[in-house]
Amino acid sequence: MKKLLLVSVLLSAFLLPGRAGATDPRDYIPLPAGSFLFCTYLQHTTGHRLKADDNVVSSDFNLSQNIVIFRPVYYTNLGPFVVDPQALIIAGEAELDGDLINDTSSSGIADPVLLMTTWFVNNPDKQLWFGWTPYFTVPIGEYSKKRPLNLGTNRWALKNELGLVKGFGPLYIDLVGHVTVFGDNDDYWNGSETVTKEQDPLYGTEVHVSYDVTKRWWLGLSYFYSNGGETEIDGVDQRDDQDNHALMFTSGFNIGDNYQLLLQYRDDFSVKSGVETKSIQARFAFFF
Repeated sequence: MKKLLLVSVLLSAFLLPGRAGATDPRDYIPLPAGSFLFCTYLQHTTGHRLKADDNVVSSDFNLSQNIVIFRPVYYTNLGPFVVDPQALIIAGEAELDGDLINDTSSSGIADPVLLMTTWFVNNPDKQLWFGWTPYFTVPIGEYSKKRPLNLGTNRWALKNELGLVKGFGPLYIDLVGHVTVFGDNDDYWNGSETVTKEQDPLYGTEVHVSYDVTKRWWLGLSYFYSNGGETEIDGVDQRDDQDNHALMFTSGFNIGDNYQLLLQYRDDFSVKSGVETKSIQARFAFFF
């Protein structure tokens, strides 16, 4: 039962909504006020090794997740600033088996995320943008306390993020920093009774470098780092704080004047606590 609890705790570092909130290159470059953007994400992720406190817990670990995200975005003015109220509407399925756990799965709706960026600097002439984005995670996704694999989290979360983009002709550099604070999950099953799960703040940084190969095709390389986020179950520290690193490659295509396609590959190549994963993702955007 302790092994099952450990798997359940560590999976929380992998599953949504945290992954859904990661930015893409050039996300902090806004469209003009009055524009509407609709994105659809298709993501497939696999993981085959589970780690805790930099130790391998299981190498016989088979996790597969398929996710679809719908993201409507509207750009408008709020006083002197451009803002973009939006939502991440998430659904999918996940399956898991291995030496620590029998076959289990989860499917349905994940916790939606409400967010809005406010641009304090929006200067296309100088290729300079700077904004702040709060992400509110609403705990209405599929959740069962006796199931180790859940798409919902049964708790509120707030991520505050700052993003800076500077362009140098065809070259763009994005610097992003964020901190996430979590509410308590007071309906968490520890194997014998319902207890409270708490989590420390999780800190993260992202660096995106992208380059216009042609007017309609660009390439990007991204680095992600997360630190902190140790959980506590019924007052007991779980020693599962993150010190994790990932790289992502993006190929972006502008199709005509109103469509964009991003193809991405991500590798969580250094994981202190959680699942070592690899992901492929396609993002299709329509804007007008």
